[in-house]
Amino acid sequence: MKITPTQITQSGPGVDLSNLPDGVSVKMSDSVKDFKYARNAVTLIYNLSEYENVRLKFEAMEFGDEPHVPPPSPFGGDADFDGVAVSADGVAWYEVQDLRHLRSGRFTDYDIDLDTAVAALGLSYGSEFRIRFCQYDNNPAPMDGIFLHGIELTAELSAPVFHLPMDDSAADPVVHDIAAGQRHQTFLDPAGNPDTNAHAVAGVVGGALQFDGVDDRIVIDLQTGLGDYFAAGCNFTLAFWWKAPMIEFSNLYDYILTGPFTFSYRTANNAIRFLYYRPVDGTLVSKWYNNSNDGLWHHYVVVRDGTTVRLWRDSVSDFSDTHENNAGSFSKDQMILVGHPSGYFAPGAMDDFRIYSRALTQEQIQELYELGAIS
Repeated sequence: MKITPTQITQSGPGVDLSNLPDGVSVKMSDSVKDFKYARNAVTLIYNLSEYENVRLKFEAMEFGDEPHVPPPSPFGGDADFDGVAVSADGVAWYEVQDLRHLRSGRFTDYDIDLDTAVAALGLSYGSEFRIRFCQYDNNPAPMDGIFLHGIELTAELSAPVFHLPMDDSAADPVVHDIAAGQRHQTFLDPAGNPDTNAHAVAGVVGGALQFDGVDDRIVIDLQTGLGDYFAAGCNFTLAFWWKAPMIEFSNLYDYILTGPFTFSYRTANNAIRFLYYRPVDGTLVSKWYNNSNDGLWHHYVVVRDGTTVRLWRDSVSDFSDTHENNAGSFSKDQMILVGHPSGYFAPGAMDDFRIYSRALTQEQIQELYELGAIS
């Protein structure tokens, strides 16, 4: 996916920006023919703290530009050179691509693996990672200058700390079926009756699991360290896709998810209810989605960010609870998907269950909703 810069700055007398950050064009060339040298630069600032597989792509050509090399890395922000440099702090800069071997009147394509370049420099991504395009010379185009076209930064969200894609038919050690005495076993039974056995169905991100509402459940052990992400003071994100069947919900509390948070079917208005207890004082907080028996996939995301707990459904945040008592520990011994220790189970399908050890932003949640396959 494409990443948009949070800030765009320019320096020098001869910078012409067109349609950034859409990545159309940048022209760097002196504005007057006075034979005095000038540095023309464009700096893009990105929040890359939650991203990986970052690539910088653009096209570049020159207008008779003489090459100028930068000082040895790391160099200061006022260095004069023809190239592309990066900085994690805005103080120390490192060249990652020279622009001193361009062709005049013909574009050269660049595709830079920034992960590899940044790692080799001993740097790391942060909330204000800088990329600078720089040109230095003493005449305007067509005598001197560099033209950039199609600047684009693409990246993927950093991986979740726990991920169940729900499309693996092999035996899974986190899967139980209580009708078989809660034994670990192969969960999918391709030869079984789809009305009484969990089975594979088409999902939003590849395959998904359809549950029978009788005895199927998935148990996630939170005592192996995974529960630490729900401890006091820890930000986190929990996300999954769920499709409720087009039936009248029964008078049982058929649970979609039970653990730090609970999503359950409710007979009133065929609703899905999101519920949790503030971990410090046990105050009950809930949100209802009426008429949820629509047979459609919906994306649910819960985020704790400091003292705020937010809920998204289909990338729309319509619930937020900010209270100091939300800062406590949500830790449990286990999390049960589509089931409950008391024996209530949910018919429906689940796909792409994820836990992140950070609070995803609105933009990142939108990306999960739209693209699905981010890992």
